[in-house]
Amino acid sequence: MEHRFGMLMLVLAAIAESVWNVALKKSTGLTDWAVNGFGMLFLLAGIFLFKKSLDSISLSIAALVWSGVSLTLTIGLDILFFKTRFDLLTAAFMVLSILSIIGLSYSASR
Repeated sequence: MEHRFGMLMLVLAAIAESVWNVALKKSTGLTDWAVNGFGMLFLLAGIFLFKKSLDSISLSIAALVWSGVSLTLTIGLDILFFKTRFDLLTAAFMVLSILSIIGLSYSASR
């Protein structure tokens, strides 16, 4: 059960990272206090959640899962909000990333 809680914290940290990335891109500069403040809240939440996940998950697995999930979510949000181009090669590597995350998560829980 503790491992599942850690994975939940890790996925939430990755979501927070993705939201922070979108806020960073939406910001018009350092004086855009509303967007930057919103992004900073998610940045701090992500750090806290990542730290909590380390109580039950090894750092190497946590770093891989966090970076893979946040990368995949960030690409998805970039496509959704900023109309970034999405092609077959991007999709293939996103699928590989997700499969790697699932495999490593499975192996860590055994």
